[in-house]
Amino acid sequence: MQNHCFNILTFSHPKEELTLFFTNVENESLTRVYHSLVSDEVIEEFGEQEHYYTSFAEEIEGFYPVTKAVNPSYETKEDEKGEERSYRVHNSGLSVSILKRYYNAQIHEYFKGKGFLVKPNFISDTEIWLPSKKYDKTGQFNLYDRYSLKVQFKTVTKQLELLVTFEATSKVYKQSVDELQESVSPMAFNWVIFDNGLYKFDELPSAGKRAYDQVFPVWNFDIRDALGETTEAPDKSNKYIKFKTAIDFFYKTYLNTVEFKQLIPITSNGFIPVEEIRLGRVKSNSNKLLFGDGKTHIVPMSGMKDYGPFDFSDTSNIHFFFIYHKEDVEVAKKMDRYFKGTERGFGGLSKFIHTPYHTEKGFSICFDDLDNPWSEIYTKITEKHFEPDIQYIAIYISPFSKNSPDKSRRKIYYKLKELLLKKGISSQVIDAEKVTSNDKYYFSLPNIAIAILAKLNGIPWRLDNTVKKELVVGVGAFKNPDFDVKYIGSAFSFSNNGRFNRFECFQQDQTRELAGSIIKSVKDYAALNPDIKRLVIHFYKTMSQDELQPIEDGLKRLGLGIPVFIVSINKTESSDIVAFDLGWKDLMPLSGTYINIGYNKFLLFNNTRYSNNQFNFYDGFPFPIKLKIYCTQKELVDDIKTVRELIDQVYQFSRMYWKSVRQQNLPVTIKYPEMVAEMLPHFDGNEIPEFGKDNLWFL
Repeated sequence: MQNHCFNILTFSHPKEELTLFFTNVENESLTRVYHSLVSDEVIEEFGEQEHYYTSFAEEIEGFYPVTKAVNPSYETKEDEKGEERSYRVHNSGLSVSILKRYYNAQIHEYFKGKGFLVKPNFISDTEIWLPSKKYDKTGQFNLYDRYSLKVQFKTVTKQLELLVTFEATSKVYKQSVDELQESVSPMAFNWVIFDNGLYKFDELPSAGKRAYDQVFPVWNFDIRDALGETTEAPDKSNKYIKFKTAIDFFYKTYLNTVEFKQLIPITSNGFIPVEEIRLGRVKSNSNKLLFGDGKTHIVPMSGMKDYGPFDFSDTSNIHFFFIYHKEDVEVAKKMDRYFKGTERGFGGLSKFIHTPYHTEKGFSICFDDLDNPWSEIYTKITEKHFEPDIQYIAIYISPFSKNSPDKSRRKIYYKLKELLLKKGISSQVIDAEKVTSNDKYYFSLPNIAIAILAKLNGIPWRLDNTVKKELVVGVGAFKNPDFDVKYIGSAFSFSNNGRFNRFECFQQDQTRELAGSIIKSVKDYAALNPDIKRLVIHFYKTMSQDELQPIEDGLKRLGLGIPVFIVSINKTESSDIVAFDLGWKDLMPLSGTYINIGYNKFLLFNNTRYSNNQFNFYDGFPFPIKLKIYCTQKELVDDIKTVRELIDQVYQFSRMYWKSVRQQNLPVTIKYPEMVAEMLPHFDGNEIPEFGKDNLWFL
């Protein structure tokens, strides 16, 4: 029997009824409540207005008290079909929304009263910062472990729930704003600590503004860049163990106490188990990928090694050339040997991806200027003659790390990508420092080779699916911190076997343009497949009616009465519902496990733990993704077979990532457009050159 648990506790109302206090006058110390959420008595007392304000249970002179039951009454009535149904009695209890805020506010005040650092916003949850037991090796920071508590109603149980999450460890500078301000612009400060309180820098109380020597900033990327600090490598250790150990500690130390239970009477014995009925698993053949000669394998690396790629580039007239700084000539020579297969650890491109490797003597570009290299690189590329019947691919040996604090240096990568795309050339970047400092760099070569093959329009592997009459469109987004606009990229797959065709990009508010682009794809597909059965959209968030309506209108204009299935796909960050496999020492559920967490809402686990005895620690421990399934013909998503098919499809598309031989947790229908949208703001006029619209240049 499977043994899983959530990061959720259940609790009961401490009282049968509550008295809350309301006013119609705004005050920043009060909680604002929308008019549809308050009791009728509040509207009768103050008249109709958009919002009202509450101090919750704190009695304030002049405020209007409302006493209500925490559980509403229900009555049985006949519906339009003459069948008896239970209906909630209007105004018989406090609204769920107000109760959630009330309990969140109670929790917020409880931990604040204990002297802990608590984030000021408690509308949706309470974030508590505890001094960390971890040690800061640099001696620059005080470390804090961040936990979040969120009250929710009946998501996976029939009770009140408390979602407990471990967010991360934050670093707080030991140097004050006063000491840092010479090097760091005030614009860079975001969260700060003053007098044992957490504040946004621009919302500091006046006492803090008078004492910047006692205000300590929380580390962020802008401060890092201003101080020229290097970025730590991301932590790739097991986040399930880290998360579960942290929330177990928090529960035992702070929640499972007599005092806290008087406030929030916890009823579960620790974190609640996942009921067997909620658990499912994708089809066993969903893992299968097709390689050369129609052979199948579950593991991309093994499939590539044993059988070679599914399909080759459509041209064999391929020339490679290098772009490198003069001091990196040895790195370029080493990469050349790797690609030829004469350097230890990798058999060469022609062996691994069955693509001929050829460089023209004297064709590569060496630049001298390291401080301002762009003008030299630009001149050398624009003056070079590229033969129209040769497919070139550039290998750029970057002297600058991707994480360099100098933004102008990071920009060279994007400028070069764009310039080469305008000339119909894809490129592959190699971090020079990684090649020289890592004596096992050859482990990266399979990933680099697969990306090169995909950029040359080859197909490393394909899904082992029979092609159905459906079009799958993926829409992902990326908000670049250096720019103020959120870009949305849409990727089009013309079949359910994972073959991609074309990309477009839009700004966040270009809803009609996005819809028009999707409709054009449907039109092109339907011209070749007139009996198209459905359109499936993988969307990076819950799709609004404003976003969906122009798509439905466009389908009507095409005379297509096909259903539109929308699968909203969210990356589960730490502050969300997760689950643990208690039957396995590393706690991560098996790949392809999905858990129902509400009506057509699911957690889907995408990882490389295909069985209990088949897992490589280096493949990582990704958290699940969250799916929400909707259809324009509602009855179709009441069919469990269709829902399972859509979950399977998301899982399979996560196997189609051609930047690595490892499975990703996000499907490429979301990941690829996100990658394009991340790069777009760096391009002139925010436009992708034509060559780049049907090419996987961004891998």
